[in-house]
Amino acid sequence: MTNKKSSVVYIDHTVLCLLPERVLGVNPSFDDWNAANILWRNFREEKIRLVTHGKETEMDIILWLNRQGCCITDTLRAMEAIKEFELWNKVEKSHVQKYKQVLTLFEELELLHLPAGNYEGYPTHEEIAGVLKLKSHELDRDYAQEDDFNLLRECLTGLNDWYTEDLWNDLKRTDYQLNWRILESVLSRHGIEPVFHGAEGTRNRHLFGLLNRAVGLTKKSCGRLPVPDSHINFVLNMVHQKYSHDQFLSGIRHLLHCIRHHINFYVTINHDLIQGFSKNRTALQGYLQIPPLTLEMMSPRRFVSEVLGVQDRA
Repeated sequence: MTNKKSSVVYIDHTVLCLLPERVLGVNPSFDDWNAANILWRNFREEKIRLVTHGKETEMDIILWLNRQGCCITDTLRAMEAIKEFELWNKVEKSHVQKYKQVLTLFEELELLHLPAGNYEGYPTHEEIAGVLKLKSHELDRDYAQEDDFNLLRECLTGLNDWYTEDLWNDLKRTDYQLNWRILESVLSRHGIEPVFHGAEGTRNRHLFGLLNRAVGLTKKSCGRLPVPDSHINFVLNMVHQKYSHDQFLSGIRHLLHCIRHHINFYVTINHDLIQGFSKNRTALQGYLQIPPLTLEMMSPRRFVSEVLGVQDRA
């Protein structure tokens, strides 16, 4: 068993987002949730160090919140932005509380402010995904990303039917209620049930987050309505580049940070990444032309059991 006091453990946003959940024992996620809470307790008791990449994890949290429909630009004003989202009566209070807890947990971590993105001479994240035999879950969707952006384009084309001049000139506030009505009307025209909550609302929440981004960017860059088609294309391209990141590449960025900085433990609930790394670590070493890796990538359950030596449930 590893000396717990010497353990430096890298975690990503998947663990932070799991911790505030209320998970019952019959839920498949229960063991990881329970173990994540044990992990966090050991961290607060200073038995282990928990670290993460500051900028990468911040962006992961921003993108995760955006997929819930909540629009924040950085974690410095995140609480203020979440309170604004809370005023919209469609969002559940328990969800808002979870968003706030994730941010609070993130602030407790030791942040490694390492350079983001690819290092010069390193393979791209897409190349690493190929070595680990990972594929994007975006490919498994029943609808194409192009379909989503066609819906967003229709929303932006009709903004002048919804926004008054005063509302359009308010650059500080995100009008969640009005933006949802716009999206709701477009979804209904296309025969898509405008559900917001639950698993069936996953796509619509993501669309709503992208629409809020697109409207905010359009208000700041186009002072008058209606918005020209060419400018709509510009805005959608910007939103696509910044807020439609494929989430499966996020884990690869964290993995590479662990490798570059000789971190021994990376704990995540990205089980596809864990499996891909476990099966293909030798191939990855050869591809990167590096010595044998000491890094262990684990679920919270495995780390707590094998490294901390905790077998029972909290």
